[in-house]
Amino acid sequence: MLSASASASAGPAAVVLHRQRLLDVYGALLTARQREACRLHLDEDLSFTELAERFECTRSGAHDLVRRALAQLEHYEDRLGHATELSRREAAEARLQRRIAVLEGRGRV
Repeated sequence: MLSASASASAGPAAVVLHRQRLLDVYGALLTARQREACRLHLDEDLSFTELAERFECTRSGAHDLVRRALAQLEHYEDRLGHATELSRREAAEARLQRRIAVLEGRGRV
């Protein structure tokens, strides 16, 4: 999980990836409107102006919609930690896959 200080030091791509992961893990807990706004903003790279047109609201309304949804996703992660655990498990699996490849390579020699 990226804390506020880590978010500042991480590149923009890392922040977007983190938010996309949170949306994948906790998106079902958001309203349909929040989920779609976040998906369009993060995955489709729609601007707040484009979101405002899509949702028939003001630009600041679109910004607030996404900001509140992202804050809710961070809150869920702070309380539950599922995205962090998923990342930890994926890293462990990758390490094990590399180790298996090394061991299989030794068997063939």
